[in-house]
Amino acid sequence: MVIERSAVSLQDGLSPIKQSRSSLAHDLADRAATALDEAHEMPPGDERTEAMQKALVLRNASEIQQLFGGTPAA
Repeated sequence: MVIERSAVSLQDGLSPIKQSRSSLAHDLADRAATALDEAHEMPPGDERTEAMQKALVLRNASEIQQLFGGTPAA
């Protein structure tokens, strides 16, 4: 099942603190999607593998941010 990003707004009705936390999770998810797209365009090899791992790390960070809602450590 594919859900359009604009079809669901998690920020409606949330406090400003929760909105910023949700914004961070969305930002991480967007960065993960971009990194994955870039990795798919690369030829097979070590660089592509590293790019895929970076995308996976960003996606995991997004999911963790959504679950715990905390701000990341600086």
